Amino acid sequence: MLDEKRLNLKAPKFEQFLKENKLNFFEKSVEDDDADTVVFKSNLKVEGQIIPFGIITDNTIYTIIRVPLGDNLVKDTNRESFMAYLNKLNRSYKVFKYMADDDGSVYLDSCIPCSNDSFDPSTVRVVLDVIVDHLNTEYKNIMKHAWN
Repeated sequence: MLDEKRLNLKAPKFEQFLKENKLNFFEKSVEDDDADTVVFKSNLKVEGQIIPFGIITDNTIYTIIRVPLGDNLVKDTNRESFMAYLNKLNRSYKVFKYMADDDGSVYLDSCIPCSNDSFDPSTVRVVLDVIVDHLNTEYKNIMKHAWN
């Protein structure tokens, strides 16, 4: 018997939502891991740039929207001012947060808590729309801080 608590039941719900809403611009990637991870990958067009993103579903209580903004954006020369700027943005927005890896790569992440039963694909879509709207306003400023 299958243990539904260990299965990722959010991915099929999200696929159905995409199909019903004729959102055919996602590519599905199934990971080989214990979390039964399925990533829905696509791209955003922001300020003339094509930015990849992923919606990560798995058997945990989290669904993540991850937008990688660039590699090596945080450098020794801009670390203090750039991180201060990202922290200012983090204090301003509740639905997503910016983070930087040790290698200077910058990501925008949104963590949406939800069980298999409470998962609502339309909430993911609304959060994604908020992210797109934010990036259309803020992306150029983020890049200015990265290249200063």
